[in-house]
Amino acid sequence: MEAARAEFGDKGIEAATTRGIAERAGCNEVTLFRNFESKQKLLVAVVQDTSEEFLSLCSCGEGFSGDLLDDLTHFARVYNASMERCEGMARAMIGESRRRPTLAKELIGDVLEPFHRSIAAYLEPHRQSGRVRADLDAMAFAEVLTSALMGGLLRRTSGLSALDRDGWIRETVEIFVRGAQG
Repeated sequence: MEAARAEFGDKGIEAATTRGIAERAGCNEVTLFRNFESKQKLLVAVVQDTSEEFLSLCSCGEGFSGDLLDDLTHFARVYNASMERCEGMARAMIGESRRRPTLAKELIGDVLEPFHRSIAAYLEPHRQSGRVRADLDAMAFAEVLTSALMGGLLRRTSGLSALDRDGWIRETVEIFVRGAQG
């Protein structure tokens, strides 16, 4: 899985080959076909594995302070670390999303839904207590926050941003907290 993820991430889905994956894995190409039958089925397995890994990395459990800035920074750091781990596959799926909408939806869309729900659930008591705007759409807030963080990751790793990881997370979260508080 790791070899396939690296090959798809480095070369893109179309240019990745089962031979290249086998070489990275240190196995015979026939072994791949015996286990996965085709490059497409291997890709599906890698997307599912990446999705499961992302979900496990993005679990934000207990231990929130109640401070909106601190806690949303925690969410942002967890999300960013997860995206950094899965960046190659995310880039590959973004590039192939028009050709493979189902796989892109699974890796990019469905995988983020539980994370978005956890952010929205965190925000609900803040809305009820008046610490965030009553009209805040918490799911939209979560989706736009993660999109801004993903955009930052893509810009930083492409050399297009003067902000480093910590600066991007700090600035993004501060802007979103100010917007949520109204």
